[in-house]
Amino acid sequence: MPITLTSMLERRELGLTTVWSDDEAAARPWSWVHSSDLADPSPFLSRGDALLTTGTQWHDDADIAPWVERLAAVGVPAIGFGTEVFRDGTPDALAAACRQHGIALFEVPYRTPFIAVIRTVADLDASERFARVRFTLDAQRAIALAALRPDGLAAALTELERRVGGPVALIGSDGRVAVGHRPGRVALDTARRMLADGRRAAVVIDGVTLQTIGRPDALRGVLAVGGGAHDDATRAVVTSVVAMVGLALEQERRLARTLDDLRAELLSALMRGERELVATTLKALGGGIPDEPLAVAVIDPASGRREALLDLLGARARGEASVTGGEHPGARGRERRSERSVFHARDGARVVVLADSERIDELLPELVEQSRGTAGVVRRVRWERLEQAIDDAARAADRMAERVGADAAAPDRILDAAALRDDGMLTRLAGADARRTAEAMLAPLDSHDADSGDALVATLAAWLGADAVAEQAAAVLGVHRHTVRARVRRAEQLLGRDLGAFPARAELWAALVAAGRA
Repeated sequence: MPITLTSMLERRELGLTTVWSDDEAAARPWSWVHSSDLADPSPFLSRGDALLTTGTQWHDDADIAPWVERLAAVGVPAIGFGTEVFRDGTPDALAAACRQHGIALFEVPYRTPFIAVIRTVADLDASERFARVRFTLDAQRAIALAALRPDGLAAALTELERRVGGPVALIGSDGRVAVGHRPGRVALDTARRMLADGRRAAVVIDGVTLQTIGRPDALRGVLAVGGGAHDDATRAVVTSVVAMVGLALEQERRLARTLDDLRAELLSALMRGERELVATTLKALGGGIPDEPLAVAVIDPASGRREALLDLLGARARGEASVTGGEHPGARGRERRSERSVFHARDGARVVVLADSERIDELLPELVEQSRGTAGVVRRVRWERLEQAIDDAARAADRMAERVGADAAAPDRILDAAALRDDGMLTRLAGADARRTAEAMLAPLDSHDADSGDALVATLAAWLGADAVAEQAAAVLGVHRHTVRARVRRAEQLLGRDLGAFPARAELWAALVAAGRA
């Protein structure tokens, strides 16, 4: 326990007595105690240092108030006045000043030398330090033994919770509570931001210590430890648990990579039609495949984010999210079954996710956000069309990547492949090279539109989409048909093409599709 005025008064052999103190001042911890009769000892004191004095530095009582004020400014918790050395009793001015600044004041009798008070503080400090070292060793040993149990990770965190006297939780890489008690909203949101930042960090928020686990490029989670501010001994225990959990999760990560290899092969088997084999294999692993009709999503993660995305999906597949404090068992069972209806596998640099449509709608926005990439999705797919659906979803992911470009803050990053079906062959041929060629072709129109506001590009897209019928295009654009015809003629002049001819119209339509303008 910390050294305080209360604990010092319990040492009866010193004969200390309180002159003034309230409960807060009596409980304020001392880091050390000094003796000084300097007129201004504050430069030589640190916050938490108590001070002993005989008062020889005061010429009269008017010097006392400013002297106490200087001590209060540096954080002195208590003042001990040695009586009967130069003055009988404790000056009233000293008691008044200590009361004003909230500094505890006690008397040290003539028979008690200051060195006895200092030695007592030293003994108490050494005893406290030994107790904290013993606490650290005992706690680390108990946690290590708990980690050897079959439920090692959960048991170790439970033991940590008992030792620190506060709730403990492990927040997985998916941002959900994997083990322990769910922390408050502010702490949980902070932990999720730490994971999203992708760098090692440790913070204290709302009385909860949050510390990331794992390498900066592959964070495995965040350990949340409640109980308020921790001393060095408790922090040492928490740090050892972070290292132990990190090692356990790294071993789990290696297993997860092996499972990723297996899932990639299982995806190939699904595309070959070997569904029964895949279902049997996944059942042995505690998972499964969704029922028809499927929703097929292809996620194209940002550079360096594929492993984090696989970790997130792997955590869900293992049902980590179901082990949360305070949830109803039935709810956990439903969530676990729901997670097992999702199959994922890497496909080159991308990740394929198979689920029912409702589950895809729940999962995909979060997965895309965590991976900082783009995604394409195909719905109502039969197993025999799986390979084609994956190609279509990948094409949609490509198109969305072209649309958002380098805009990391683009809100819309998911594209339903159904939106591309009307483009047929042209969309399939539209890649990065085609997009650059198309942009170059449309550049004169863009330049004109920027200067005049005529909206030639939008007019051509509407006109060609309406089979070159000006009246229909005018209805779509909300302008007169003569305006449409005038804009088309102006576009012909800028492009140097006769848009009355089918080849020119086809080429222009292909450019609009490749550039994402139609």
